[in-house]
Amino acid sequence: MFTFVLAAALFLDASPKPELTTPVAREAAAVDMQAGPMLSVAVTLECTARASGKVENCQVLGETHPGLGFGEAAIALMRDATVNPGRADFQFARTIQFTP
Repeated sequence: MFTFVLAAALFLDASPKPELTTPVAREAAAVDMQAGPMLSVAVTLECTARASGKVENCQVLGETHPGLGFGEAAIALMRDATVNPGRADFQFARTIQFTP
């Protein structure tokens, strides 16, 4: 839950700016100052789909804003994911877009 709140907070450009007391907050502010407000964040995951349909072992392959918690949020979104059952396990990649 904290990750989703953090993700939402990073997308909002609220004034006045809060005091930057945590490393994540300072890094988010640095990204904001360098590139302007984040319009979207993309995280690409690689996961294993079991023959039963259960999705597991997701790992972050890449993210547009690393270190801000979006990778962990994307993994959390895939925890209860399923696919249609098949004959064998297989690996797949999925990109998740976070938008304000």
